[in-house]
Amino acid sequence: MLRHSLRVRLLLPVLALVLLATVAVTIVLATVEAGRVRREAATAIDRETGALQSLLAVTRTIMLDRVHDGMRLMRRQGDALGVPRLGGPITLPGRPEPANDLLLGNTPQGDRFELVDSVTAVMGGTATIFSRSGDDFVRIATNVRREDGSRAIGTVLDPHGPVIGRIRRNESFYGVVDILGNPYVTGYEPILPADGGSAIGIWYVGYKTDLEALDRVIGNSRLLDSGFVALFDAGGTLRFHSRTGATTRPADIDRIVKEKPANWVIRSQPVPGWGFSLVAAYPASDVNDAIMRQSAWIVGIGLLVCALLLGLQSALIWARVLRPVQHLTEVAEELSRGQWNHTITEVNLHDEIGTLAKAIARLANSVRLAMDRLGKR
Repeated sequence: MLRHSLRVRLLLPVLALVLLATVAVTIVLATVEAGRVRREAATAIDRETGALQSLLAVTRTIMLDRVHDGMRLMRRQGDALGVPRLGGPITLPGRPEPANDLLLGNTPQGDRFELVDSVTAVMGGTATIFSRSGDDFVRIATNVRREDGSRAIGTVLDPHGPVIGRIRRNESFYGVVDILGNPYVTGYEPILPADGGSAIGIWYVGYKTDLEALDRVIGNSRLLDSGFVALFDAGGTLRFHSRTGATTRPADIDRIVKEKPANWVIRSQPVPGWGFSLVAAYPASDVNDAIMRQSAWIVGIGLLVCALLLGLQSALIWARVLRPVQHLTEVAEELSRGQWNHTITEVNLHDEIGTLAKAIARLANSVRLAMDRLGKR
């Protein structure tokens, strides 16, 4: 019977030991690999968001430099026209009630665009002159455009935005704001009357932040198989997002970020100076799948090593134990049938089999001598 085979009886303990060691090593390596995959996911988030934070910081610095240059040009051209003062009421398209005109010297600026267009012709971007009308600051000259392409004259500065408080304190504001639903890197400076009282208007220069480089970098970002990177503006509107991987639809990204499903890992961080939120997210299943794939490789390699070790052990048992024992068994069988002229090479072994071989050789020699004495009688 196979279960009584000496080879099986010798291999079973080895098999049990090797399997136990393989299982133990597999568990340890799978645990280590799981930690590595999670660390790599965290590192990927840090790498992607760090690069984007740096790009946004550099972009803001460069654009603010352009804003300051544009503001200096606008102030210089405005000062050349004369001292600012409020004018009479004017009617502006799209505004039901009149707004105060703003005069630079003797030149009215309401519904006239020479100054703002000359600034942007040199510096690009957008420029606006606001006039104070009651508690509001109204755009009376601008090249900021509505969605239909018309100039946004008659619209007012956001009364709840970050700029209005600074202007009412006669302070300047430089930073990112939302203008008619779009983020701009902007500069606002109060227009003060000759007597130095409260602001009667505002100088504005700004640049829209729909940047191709930023869109390209975020679009090519990817986390694991199904993760994404997304940039939301101050109003919570999705501006840029990954366009690779399994999760690319804006509606899906917006839903995941707002609902925060329990099976997703979501990290959100503010973008200093922008008011934006940078979000990096991936489903936990991506990490679990990666762990399972790596664990399957580890188990496969472990079983292969186990098979190789068993094969090697089986070959060694055959060469060092079973084949010598089989030969000695055959010699013993032939001795029992009266055949004693054998060459027993196993006597050269220096182990228990060699000791057994020497004993059988002595037995064979004793039987031969006894048979020779009997033959001489």
